[in-house]
Amino acid sequence: MKDLVPLPRIIIAGGTGFLGQLLAQSFLNDGYDVVLLSRNISQTGVLGRLVKWDGESAGDWIEELEESRALINLTGRSIDCRHSPSNRQEILDSRIKSTRVLGEALNHCIKPPTVWLNASSMALYGQCVGDEEAHDESSPITKSGFLEEVTVAWEDELFKFNNPNVRKVALRISFILGRSSGAFPLLKKLTSFGLGGKQGSGKQWMSWLHEDDWVGISRFLLQEKDITGPVNLASPVPLKNKDFMRVLRNHFAPLGLGLPAPSFGVRIGCFLLGSAPELALQSRRVTSTILEDKKYSFTYSSLNSAIYNLLE
Repeated sequence: MKDLVPLPRIIIAGGTGFLGQLLAQSFLNDGYDVVLLSRNISQTGVLGRLVKWDGESAGDWIEELEESRALINLTGRSIDCRHSPSNRQEILDSRIKSTRVLGEALNHCIKPPTVWLNASSMALYGQCVGDEEAHDESSPITKSGFLEEVTVAWEDELFKFNNPNVRKVALRISFILGRSSGAFPLLKKLTSFGLGGKQGSGKQWMSWLHEDDWVGISRFLLQEKDITGPVNLASPVPLKNKDFMRVLRNHFAPLGLGLPAPSFGVRIGCFLLGSAPELALQSRRVTSTILEDKKYSFTYSSLNSAIYNLLE
């Protein structure tokens, strides 16, 4: 009897969340052995093979990296919370420590994965003021706020890792529109209740991405061996908040009506919900020159087409 050939393996650290499960489904469909590094291996209904890790120290999980095809790190405490001192420290530590221990683990591998995709954020470009041009990968970065500081430190930790056999890509992820998770289902519900007006001034920019393009771009970056460094994961058509919400109202609002939420109302609502108001009021206008130059073909480049698909 011939020995069974092992399935090609992909490691997703923090892969039990919304974005990780989208990738896991795609890779499982293609016959990969998908390993999810997770603190909680007793959870059920998760796509992929759960392997225990704590996100900061070495363990048996390192063996899974050996001869794997790729490592994708999505680990990080959610920023959708009150940014109290303790929460801020957790947000920072969860990103820095997980990235650091993965780099150390890769350096102990005889045959490490050839590519490492590490989550990042578009926050490091800072706020987009008025109608200034969209930020791309060549735009200067800033440390002018908490989320900006966290993202800069996160990427610094990634690029400290130096192994010529492992290609590193920082995924500067925008607002992901998903069918069953993320912020889109909530926005849809609020809009259907007549609460789909602009937030704050409505002039702040929103960079977004359909969940299918999240998967498509991630897979594209695994395949394109000459892409390294930071890449913006965002639709080529960012919108101002007032325009974004108008599109939602056209789809979901009764009679197209939607009450606006002034800035003070957003701040009060976020306080009551235990969230951070800057997540709704920040202005991020981001596109990707790298994806354009490398001819990535977006499945959903307009918000209208994205929403139509999410409703199917």
